[in-house]
Amino acid sequence: MRRTTKLIVTLLLAAGLAQTAAAAAATPLPPAAPADLSAAARVKERGWINLTVTGVPGSTIAVTEAVGEVDVPVAGLTLRGPTGGRQRLTAWRCDRRRSRAFDVTATLPDGTTQRDRTTVTTPACNRRIELRATAARPGGTVTVSLLDRFAVGDLEATVCSGPAGRTPACRPVRLGAGQTRRALSVPTPRIGRYRIELRTPFGQRAARTVTARRPGGAFRLLATGDSQIQIVDGFLARRLRASGGRVTSDAHISTGLSKPFELNWPAHARGSAGALKPDATVMIIGANDGYSMPRRGGGSVACCGQAWQDSYADRVAGMMRTYLRGGRARVYWLLLPDARAAAFQRVFRVVNRAIEDAGRRFDADDVTVVDLRRTFTPGGRFRQVISYGGRTVSVRQPDGVHLNVAGASIAADIVVAALRRDGY
Repeated sequence: MRRTTKLIVTLLLAAGLAQTAAAAAATPLPPAAPADLSAAARVKERGWINLTVTGVPGSTIAVTEAVGEVDVPVAGLTLRGPTGGRQRLTAWRCDRRRSRAFDVTATLPDGTTQRDRTTVTTPACNRRIELRATAARPGGTVTVSLLDRFAVGDLEATVCSGPAGRTPACRPVRLGAGQTRRALSVPTPRIGRYRIELRTPFGQRAARTVTARRPGGAFRLLATGDSQIQIVDGFLARRLRASGGRVTSDAHISTGLSKPFELNWPAHARGSAGALKPDATVMIIGANDGYSMPRRGGGSVACCGQAWQDSYADRVAGMMRTYLRGGRARVYWLLLPDARAAAFQRVFRVVNRAIEDAGRRFDADDVTVVDLRRTFTPGGRFRQVISYGGRTVSVRQPDGVHLNVAGASIAADIVVAALRRDGY
């Protein structure tokens, strides 16, 4: 009896459990919660921000970028599966902060929305553009290349170029979208250093200096004038030889620009410039001047008023232009150190003013007026002895006009320094 009762109880319990299980199976489970939206912006490819989005398949995704107080639309997409995104969401930019924030909004198939924010830091822009320059030759051009290290283009810049130490000429340059390289030609008409500068709206600055020179650094220099160029020309030849300079001396004693009956200097300059084709000309003249000159507008004018100064300046400027050889050379015209005798001094001062007047008619890179007075006669006072290089040196010949050997050596130092500054 007990066994029968126990069996009945066991069967009833089993039936109850089965009925409960069947009822549980027949009751539908509550729907699973939608997957949370997750967005991640990364820098995986040079120049681009990549976006990966995880969420509910079928969701419509809208991406905006927080730029200051404004949300700027960036992209839209649809999740085909649980994960999607954009390989190239947007390019690196230099007109925005390096840390960029993107708001991602997902509209689920049931109409509900989810949001997430992701941030990413892009590389700095201070070295974005690489500036390159090829070797340069006088009378040619140098190729300047701008390379966008971001490889996306769509930027503007300014390139300035010109002889080193002078005011450069600037021009705008644009790289279109997707353009990673831009090449420019910069003229290098003569020997010397040329500086190329890059400027961008986002603050990058870069510069290159190239030197236009012939193989071995060779250049031709004409040292010419009256007797004052003598001795100086010899020092120039010795000091420039090692760097490739070949000096031609062309001194004409007792001549002057106001003495065409001794030598017609304008005609002589045309002949020597054409025959020798100097890359630079060093000129000093004026110790024998003071004769009447043709007046502007006709007639003649005696030394040493403004009209004579103007006529002398015209003649100097014409010779400067000749020696420039159409921009293929430079001119270094030396001012006269003050003389001892008042008669010489009267002429020297008006000659120097005329030379300065003529020099101002040219670009500073074309003509350099070398002021020997600063070294030899500061303050406009004749000095037989000067202090130079920590030494006391006698620098004038007994005539009180010409430089002696020590003075000529110092003058050559001054000229060589000017040549070196210009790349010779």
